[in-house]
Amino acid sequence: MSRRTILSLAICALIAGVFEGCTTMKSGSSTTLPSSAFFPVDASELKPLQAIAQVQDVRIKNCHKGAACEDAYYTRALVALFENRADAITVFQELHTAMPNSRYEVATMGWLNLLQDASLSSNHNKALMVQLKQEVLHNLLDRSEIATARPVKDHDRRVAELAR
Repeated sequence: MSRRTILSLAICALIAGVFEGCTTMKSGSSTTLPSSAFFPVDASELKPLQAIAQVQDVRIKNCHKGAACEDAYYTRALVALFENRADAITVFQELHTAMPNSRYEVATMGWLNLLQDASLSSNHNKALMVQLKQEVLHNLLDRSEIATARPVKDHDRRVAELAR
């Protein structure tokens, strides 16, 4: 994973921790999960996010455990933030339950606490939420661009090798 991705994840975890405050998750809580998107999304951003979601869904179905599986669950949960808050909670909980020692565990718990926090309405928090949304969105779209560019680079390299 690149330094930038790790830094982005650390920033997300830090911001999520700031929002966490003194709240704690209640295990077995009967809290009704909200069904709207956690982050609003523009129509222009929706299509790339849906494509990322589909790729991650396939990866999740084909993995069991390990780094690739952790990446698939975490990325899918991040995309779900733009789709449905309840789905994001579900995917983060699945990651936490299936792989409790994953490299995303701290960020996952921060997201779960943030998603279940009802006190995010202050103006200060709204400004931080806009910043967090942009960071997550750019991180997801950058990952997508890197993933789609990699096969092109491999293809170009092979063509160059054959041309020699």
